[in-house]
Amino acid sequence: MVSNVVPAAPDRLSDALVTRIARASLLLLFTYIFLANAWVGDDAYITYRVVWNFVHGYGLTFNPDERVQAYTHPLWMLVMSAAHFVTREFFFTGTFVSWAFDIATLVVLMRWARTVPRAAVLVVWLLSSKAFVDYTDSGLENPLSYFLVALFYTRYFDRPWGTPPDANEIRRSVLLAALAFLNRPDAVLLFAVPVAELLWMAVRRRHARVVAPLLVGAAPAVLWLAFATFYYGFPLPNTYYAKVANGIPKFLMYRQGFAYVLNSASHDPLTLGTIALSLLVAVRGGGAARRAALSAALYVAYTVSVGGDFMSGRFFAMPFMVAAMAVAPDIATIGAPWALVALVAYNVVMPIVPIKTTSRYDAAWPWRTQNGIKDERGHSHQGTNVLFFSPFRQLPDSVWVREGTSFRNGPEKVTVQGSIGLYGLYAGPEKFLVDRNALSDPLLARLPVSPRLFFEFYAGHYFRDLPDGYLESVARNENRLTDPLLHDYYDKLRNVTRGPLLSAARFRDIATLNVGRYRNLHEQVLKRRALNLSIRADNERFITDVGDRDPVAGAIRASGRAGYLQFGPAIPVAKGMYRARWIGTVDSAPGATLGYVEVWYGPERRVARHPVAVPAAPTDHLLTSIDFTVPDEGVDALEYRFYVNDGVRMTLERVELYSGTAIPAKTP
Repeated sequence: MVSNVVPAAPDRLSDALVTRIARASLLLLFTYIFLANAWVGDDAYITYRVVWNFVHGYGLTFNPDERVQAYTHPLWMLVMSAAHFVTREFFFTGTFVSWAFDIATLVVLMRWARTVPRAAVLVVWLLSSKAFVDYTDSGLENPLSYFLVALFYTRYFDRPWGTPPDANEIRRSVLLAALAFLNRPDAVLLFAVPVAELLWMAVRRRHARVVAPLLVGAAPAVLWLAFATFYYGFPLPNTYYAKVANGIPKFLMYRQGFAYVLNSASHDPLTLGTIALSLLVAVRGGGAARRAALSAALYVAYTVSVGGDFMSGRFFAMPFMVAAMAVAPDIATIGAPWALVALVAYNVVMPIVPIKTTSRYDAAWPWRTQNGIKDERGHSHQGTNVLFFSPFRQLPDSVWVREGTSFRNGPEKVTVQGSIGLYGLYAGPEKFLVDRNALSDPLLARLPVSPRLFFEFYAGHYFRDLPDGYLESVARNENRLTDPLLHDYYDKLRNVTRGPLLSAARFRDIATLNVGRYRNLHEQVLKRRALNLSIRADNERFITDVGDRDPVAGAIRASGRAGYLQFGPAIPVAKGMYRARWIGTVDSAPGATLGYVEVWYGPERRVARHPVAVPAAPTDHLLTSIDFTVPDEGVDALEYRFYVNDGVRMTLERVELYSGTAIPAKTP
């Protein structure tokens, strides 16, 4: 009997050693891919400026003079604050913290997978996704979100199906969901379906005993919302108001969200393909896998509804991870070798996959594609990859670092910027940045987007026009806005963001701005705003059939053939009176017939036409204009067109659109 026991110990030791070596090899593979793909985005440095201010005693602010939550991820901000307090550095600190959370995530997943084949399939599956790997290091919150997702779903998938949860499980599940909410509010959608299921089962069996663990688990989120409302004056991040409550028609946001889906499907098919596969499996299966697949699909639907993002794949990384956890282990159980062969083949065939990233990697596709959905890692890789470090090269290496450093040491105190992260951190706390995209600006975030946006539509960041007197208000630290509505609103907003924290008047203004008559300021402004747009004729929203574009002059020159010299821009407009005008020059005698101008509501409905002749006494190159009225329901795709006759030689310089009180008094 002794002879039967002794040989078994080396076998068990060998199996354990093989498992540890296999897991370590997977972690080394990830570390190589992580370092090769590492980067830091400008958006991360928006948070880093807040962290620097916080650690150095300026408060949780972007501009120290006003309390604004310019970051979306309070939990990640606090983690980075603790790390920066120790290191007093951001670039290498952020990379290390991200790597540490990523490694912790993979350790949790591999232990949950139990066997080496299952672990290998799951890890390689994750590392084959461009979206997942792109945000393992970016300075953004994804690594911590990955870790929270792993902690939640590894327990959720293993729980006995149909068994009511006890108080500890409710407390733990709600706590992880609350922490995920603090790390990124919309991430709670990935936890909503499973947590709702657990609470429903508990309520059916335990009734009132559910309340206490629920409140304890939700406490971090509730306490933060209370603190944010007290400190900042608003419960949600300023980025919510800048990006979601922006006044852009919902149908256009849906279209842009659909474009975001197509962009991911084109350049990173594994990510959305995995989510789709999880839904197919869920239809035939059930239990936890079905809830996970529904959660992933819910997050994708939400992403479409908010118009996606300018960072390709960013919003699909977390639902992809949930979907991969739902399907990869079961596929590995059926046939791990074949699954690994398929994944290797995918990495060989696809032109853009994380394992193929080298030091020469740059932006993978033109960034203006699909309204600015871009390979953000590709654009930042050369100047922010940790492997490109050298003793005399400053990382991050960016023009915004140099511009911010120059501004820091210049005499000006206030500047208007569109990219505020790197520029803002290197400009220092003594400088005030007005963010035209409104991420850090409490007033601009509550105004509708500029109507010029429809001619320069880039996903994710939506710029605003600065109200008259706003820069003077910031520079002088007083309210000098000329618009009465905005002046009154700004008085209250300044009291909330700059006034004494414990003032009774401040608390009244917080209530007025959140639930009072100013809660939908952007809608009030939108209803009374008049359009006053003058756009270069070669703008991408204008199409030409018989013209040649001149990008240097910004013009379209007629070729001499008959047809549309200009048509477009197919933008949404509200009801009201409008006038379109065309500015340019023509080589013909006064009175000669040029063609006609038209107004269309979409490609099928023409509502106005007006003949055009060479003006006898042209004023400021004004060729012609046409007036029209948009009905009460508004128009989704307004087009105003210029048709030229055969032989006309014309240069179209600008195309203008006015509405309401902005319509010029004089006509040709």
